[in-house]
Amino acid sequence: MKILLINLPRVFETSDFTTPDYFLHDFVRYPPLGLLAIAADISPKHSLEILDTAVKDMSLEQIIDYVTEKKPDVLGISVVTRRLYAMHWITKRLKEKMPELKIVVGGPHVNYFPRETMELGFVDYALTGFCEKSFPQLIEAMERGERADGFKKIPNLNFFLDGKIFSNPPVPAPMILDETPFPKRTLINLQDYYTVADKEPMTTLYTSQGCPNRCIYCDVQEKMWHYRTAKNVVDEFEEISRLGIKMIYVMDDTFNISRQRVIDICGEIIKRGLKIKWSTRGRVFPFDEEMASLFKKSGGIRWHIGVETLDPEILKYIKKGVTIPQVENFFKICHKYGIETMAYFIIGFPMETAEYRKNLLKNVLKLKPTYVYFNVLCPLPKTAYYQSLLEDGTFKKDFWAGFVKNPTPDFQIPYPRSEKEQEELIQLSDNYGRKFYFRPIFIIREIWSSLFYPKALFYKIRAGFVMLYNIFLRRLSRYAE
Repeated sequence: MKILLINLPRVFETSDFTTPDYFLHDFVRYPPLGLLAIAADISPKHSLEILDTAVKDMSLEQIIDYVTEKKPDVLGISVVTRRLYAMHWITKRLKEKMPELKIVVGGPHVNYFPRETMELGFVDYALTGFCEKSFPQLIEAMERGERADGFKKIPNLNFFLDGKIFSNPPVPAPMILDETPFPKRTLINLQDYYTVADKEPMTTLYTSQGCPNRCIYCDVQEKMWHYRTAKNVVDEFEEISRLGIKMIYVMDDTFNISRQRVIDICGEIIKRGLKIKWSTRGRVFPFDEEMASLFKKSGGIRWHIGVETLDPEILKYIKKGVTIPQVENFFKICHKYGIETMAYFIIGFPMETAEYRKNLLKNVLKLKPTYVYFNVLCPLPKTAYYQSLLEDGTFKKDFWAGFVKNPTPDFQIPYPRSEKEQEELIQLSDNYGRKFYFRPIFIIREIWSSLFYPKALFYKIRAGFVMLYNIFLRRLSRYAE
């Protein structure tokens, strides 16, 4: 069989006003790790291709032309909610042009809304959960021409049976994920991917899935923590190193759920003498000097850390499960061991005071993070925060439910606050980002650190101009109104 796997382009994506688009799309470019993962166990007897539409910056029409020219038997699409309209448009057009094409969808959106995705009418199969095993099973069942009984054996599969949607019972993923195959990274050009913060091409990796924490704003719905052992993780580090990539970003929802596992992974890298740089994302606690020392010795260079707020009462409100002293201790230890930090903050929580917002940047600078993101609180689908807005009457109807049943281009969730306050928050986010990144000490440090890496220096200079240009456009649009 001829199989084509694609991610979705940015065209017509929803605007959730959480993070400025230029941070999401101009400062980083991550490989389509989910597609690479489900491709890993596909039998070599099949023809398999991955199309990263983001790298090629493709329009919807260009994607249609590409697929119709390639004439695959199966099209697999990875879907996130913010790009649902593109999925709906593409599948509708392709079914009109290629009615025999079998379309399979998966990804975060399908995990949350499997039946709604099928009810849109142009998808043949929807897979929820971890699809590294179930997708290859589905491919083999399709090739054998299986009927309903054969499809009923595939875990977490949604399909049409006698004109109705049939959903196979969910099969929980194992707690330990060591049997999961490594993503098939040879299907893409690894040199296409980077972050502005790094000096060389990078790739991504998951050492665990899910997060048991209950932060009210977070849309990670998998609350069971599934993990890989240290040996298995470092085996994949070695495989990546053999591909010529020397920078890895561990994209776990929360890397340091288990302190001991962090220590074991670092220790395994050190024991093997593996020369590779890596970064990760997690929480400010658990974190201590032993972890920091081993992380640094193992080639670790940066932690991406969700601080969110420096108000202790707001930390309780959002159920973050950490304290201000733990926040301060984390940054203190990172400075001691020369570990870079990417700190994420959110503004717009209901009980924030004007004084807090006024002093936020000053207090953030006291922590001395290497990089920062300032986000505006947005009610993402399926989050406790969004549910609270429905329950207290702020939102009179379920806007996300309406969107997933009838996707529209450029959908935006209504503001959970006045338009005036929303504009103030966006402006504050812009101002804080600009003031942080255009400090002379920051600019000098970044230029100096990238002086012998022309490509990295180019990305950083471009990022600076992109930030200024986008802030200028946002201000211009506000003045025009």
